[in-house]
Amino acid sequence: MSFVLLVAGVLGLWAGTQFAVGGAVKLSERFGLSEGFVGLAILALGTDLPEVVVAVGGSIQQLRGIDASGVIVGSALGSVIAQGSLVIGIAGIVTYLPVAPTMARRDGTVLMLSVAAVWVVVWDGSVSAVEGTVLLLAWGIYIAGLLLGERRRRPLEAEEVESIEALRTRMPPLAEIALGLLVVTVGAHAVVTGAIGLAETLGVSQTMLGVVLIGAGTSLPELALSLRAAVEKRASMSVGNVIGSNIFDLLVPVGLAAVIHPLRVESGTVSFDLPALVVLSCALLFFLHRRRGVQRHEAITLVALYVVYVVLRIGAGLP
Repeated sequence: MSFVLLVAGVLGLWAGTQFAVGGAVKLSERFGLSEGFVGLAILALGTDLPEVVVAVGGSIQQLRGIDASGVIVGSALGSVIAQGSLVIGIAGIVTYLPVAPTMARRDGTVLMLSVAAVWVVVWDGSVSAVEGTVLLLAWGIYIAGLLLGERRRRPLEAEEVESIEALRTRMPPLAEIALGLLVVTVGAHAVVTGAIGLAETLGVSQTMLGVVLIGAGTSLPELALSLRAAVEKRASMSVGNVIGSNIFDLLVPVGLAAVIHPLRVESGTVSFDLPALVVLSCALLFFLHRRRGVQRHEAITLVALYVVYVVLRIGAGLP
């Protein structure tokens, strides 16, 4: 039953996010925001609702005396690892993903700084409320910088918005967002409850389930959107969504959860998952800088690196 609950929760996260992101894209198109900004901020925030609600749900469980630190930290880091390698890799296999030099340089630098910040915070095996607040402030400063640097296009008329192929439903944007949030909330509760029960049943750590299973599962929205953007030749939106999502996942879910209740970080996260995250992030940024985009053979390399990470993570038997 725990496994069924976990799978149903992940599917709920995916379905709810589709509605929420659809509404967000409609609003952004009406205000004439650029594709890069939509990917880095609007879509990243929307597709990361699963990680946020999982983190908040896990923290509420902790307030009730049920340890869920492994689910919270593992799902956040697992999602970042999956998005930076598996999601970009699959999208890059479908089509070449060019990226603007500014995005690769500016946002790639912020991504690596976010990785460094999380490593410093979790190094002692815990994340306090103060450290969580610092992570949240760092993300707020990044988004404020994006807003200040955003050059707006001409706002689209209502009939133009409706003609955009990517916007498939005719629901009002706010209603679509509200429905998505409701479904995501229910799905996240199922994920946290199912993951805790499954970890106890199988005798494995919550972090293992988080980084391997939940992390990949909560990356489904990014995968769906990145593939769609890649097919529609919107590479800036595809790559921007992943980079923005990774920055968000590193700073917000863990930071928000720690503010609600301090987190415990297992040793395997510090000794294995974070070094793997650094390697995969460096590989992604190297490919983006080398030829201003991800070539197909480079995309295959990213997918292979993710498979190697999962095999080693499971084989090592780390907590």
